[in-house]
Amino acid sequence: MATGERAPGGKISDADVAGGGGRRWDDLNRDLLVAIFGRLGVADLIAGVPFVCSSWRDAARDPLCWRELDFREWEPLSRRLGAHGDDHAHFTGILHSVIARGHQLLKSIYFPFFADDIDLLYGGGEERGCPGLHYFSLPNPEMDEEMFRKAVGKLAFLRGMAVDENLIRSEVLLHVNQCCASLKELSVFSEFVDEDMASVICKSLPSLRKLEITESVISSQAIITFIDGLKELEHFDISGYENSAITDVVLQKASRLKVFIWNSRFELGEFMDCSNCGEDWLLQRSCECMLDRKVMEWLTELS
Repeated sequence: MATGERAPGGKISDADVAGGGGRRWDDLNRDLLVAIFGRLGVADLIAGVPFVCSSWRDAARDPLCWRELDFREWEPLSRRLGAHGDDHAHFTGILHSVIARGHQLLKSIYFPFFADDIDLLYGGGEERGCPGLHYFSLPNPEMDEEMFRKAVGKLAFLRGMAVDENLIRSEVLLHVNQCCASLKELSVFSEFVDEDMASVICKSLPSLRKLEITESVISSQAIITFIDGLKELEHFDISGYENSAITDVVLQKASRLKVFIWNSRFELGEFMDCSNCGEDWLLQRSCECMLDRKVMEWLTELS
């Protein structure tokens, strides 16, 4: 076969590459590389891509690659990055570095469990942070309320947030509502949600369209309070609750929602209910679709 010719079937032979007939990875269009790298995680962008070649390293510096920062799985990520000792200190250094790269184009940050209000305050800083941030997830329950309010006050374009139940207070949420007119999404990390907490959320953030409170004990009345109080609510996820709070009244009221996700935790060999069961759902028997799925998962693990 002559140099530069393609092998049968259209495949590129070794001779093609040696003779210059094929393209090398580092010859890929920069815009294409940026589009690909923008789908990678923080660890790959820091510890992988830059060490392939100079063109990849240059493309990985593009702010478009750093629009979303996900640090939720910190332990494997820290091992990949070679971090040892004080997790928070290492995270702070990494955060400052990647925010400098994404800056104005950075849209979402998922903080690790130990990140605090200081980290959020830095992330929202006008000079070095990302004031155009649209979403953040900050699960740490030990937050300084005043510092949190200060940080949120810098995020005028915020559209959604995930926070611990300790921040679900009228004065905090009203401040969020005042500073962040575009906020439409809320996720709450909470072990128990009652009617009082539901009322606080409804009165403080009445324009919510998406609400997620998973893995929580939540009463039927709290669910009804959310559905009745949040007139613009479209997406409501309360999956993973411990008690069976789905009644006919709840289902009837939730019928106006575009998305309503609910299922109990798997305990004692069965799920009691699930939003996938449709109109044939019966509270007194096990949820068949969820039970079948769990059995298939077990069979997969055994094979």
